[in-house]
Amino acid sequence: MLVLVDLLGCHLGYGALFIRPEGDWDSAAIDGIAAAAVFLCVLGALGLLLSWVPAWRGVLGRWWLLPPAVFLVFGVARLVHVQYAYPVS
Repeated sequence: MLVLVDLLGCHLGYGALFIRPEGDWDSAAIDGIAAAAVFLCVLGALGLLLSWVPAWRGVLGRWWLLPPAVFLVFGVARLVHVQYAYPVS
């Protein structure tokens, strides 16, 4: 389950980080980027919740906490970037 969450997070992270709008007028792309970033944050939080207890007990290695944390940080960073680069008029 955690592997699937991480793979989906990679896919959404690619969409949130590498898709660029063609200009300030491209509201569909900006909304899509923001939605992908929100879903990336949700998957990061879900991944952290799923891996926290097994990593704490020693069943999983601590590196399993890294991908969800990175997803969460990248999602928040992309949301902040979209808010500053493309402000709502």
